[in-house]
Amino acid sequence: MFKAPLVVALVLGGWALAVGPLAAGAAAPTSAKREAAVDWALAQVGTTERGTSNCSPTIDRWQRDMGLKVPPCRVWCGAFVHQAFLRAGVRLSPRLIDPDRTYADAVAGRRGLESIPVSQIRRGDIVFYDFRPDLRASHLAIARGRPHDGSLETVEGNTGNAVRRERRGLQYVVLAARVVGAG
Repeated sequence: MFKAPLVVALVLGGWALAVGPLAAGAAAPTSAKREAAVDWALAQVGTTERGTSNCSPTIDRWQRDMGLKVPPCRVWCGAFVHQAFLRAGVRLSPRLIDPDRTYADAVAGRRGLESIPVSQIRRGDIVFYDFRPDLRASHLAIARGRPHDGSLETVEGNTGNAVRRERRGLQYVVLAARVVGAG
């Protein structure tokens, strides 16, 4: 008979004590794959498109890695998120190029995404924003940490025509999703 291993921690002056079985497949607060996606994304800060074209050799490659034809150049926040997880060893759907359609996938638990409460956002989760009233979601980002003081720190592509670190108010977040298979 298999017995699940126990996890033990101690809470005392910054330490935590908790005893309980470790569920099969239980994920650490931030998995290695989600952490790798964030690390890769942060290394891209400063990558820019040419002018306001949504094109550059790097961005075009990210879109081709999704299986998309280039040209045309597209809004590329989803290509940036896709590439971060691809570099971490997780292949997501090319539908990530469209934040509005990806929103529906996350809500339905499809294509490697599952929605999570905003309060449970962790480093490496995908955050959906809605800056256009005609869509459910118009922009994607990768969380750099947990929500704090009503805001969230992210790394984002196609923000000001570049990859940037951002801090946005939680009132702009319309959905959060965890990548299934990334821990």
